[in-house]
Amino acid sequence: MDNENFWDILRRYNRLMKEAIDGPNCIDPNICHGDCCSIKIDVPKILAEEYIKNGWATKDDFIRSDVFSFHLRFDDKSGKCFLFDKSLNGCSVHETGIKPPQCWIYPTNFSNPDNREISCKRAPGWSIKDSQKAEEAEKLLQKYISICETEAIGEKKDLNQRIKPAELLLSIMSVAPGQLGGFRDTWDDFKILSAEGLSLTMKKFCSRYNERCKMIPDKFFECKVICQTIAEKLIEFLQNNLFDMIKKNGLDVDGQYPLYKLFIFLNNKKE
Repeated sequence: MDNENFWDILRRYNRLMKEAIDGPNCIDPNICHGDCCSIKIDVPKILAEEYIKNGWATKDDFIRSDVFSFHLRFDDKSGKCFLFDKSLNGCSVHETGIKPPQCWIYPTNFSNPDNREISCKRAPGWSIKDSQKAEEAEKLLQKYISICETEAIGEKKDLNQRIKPAELLLSIMSVAPGQLGGFRDTWDDFKILSAEGLSLTMKKFCSRYNERCKMIPDKFFECKVICQTIAEKLIEFLQNNLFDMIKKNGLDVDGQYPLYKLFIFLNNKKE
């Protein structure tokens, strides 16, 4: 990726949109309740890294996405993007020059050919005061999207590098087979997903790869931990099949890969 070009595009876009649009005072809590901050936004890794570097975020604030590399974590309590700062009543990166481009579009978009009144959910009075700059910003957004999509392809190709056998082995062996729901692709590595309640998904897998296990078939739910044999087979299974599954079906939501989907893919692949 041409990093210098990326930052030039992003900063120019931020500057143009700031100069092109006009509207109510969003930092006034009597006017704005931050509704637009409840829109899910995807960002490239290069931008996420800059937010982390400047102390505005941590790696846990970014969740694997099927659009760009990551989407921004929502705060469960506020129902808003984690970048929303209650003390500011607005976005903590608004004035940085590197705010995510999608966040600038609402509610004006890039043009208003009918000269209609533009309102957000809370207040009217939005306008495009410089259409030429808005049109220029729209062209920059397309370049930004192209760069983000290219980076996301690279992140997908690096998938197996995030499957770290030694670390994942210990995680898998720390849970019971009936409690393993699948795997989650995070910033650096893969983590396990807990099953919702007790699950029989692993039973067939255990039967196939460790048929001598004394807990199969009648004592499956009494098994307290996944044995090393099965843990190693699971990791091997991920390494050999996950990329092919993503190539065929696309990335999963939030980077989560439930076991039942993986096993369905494996069965279909063998047929």
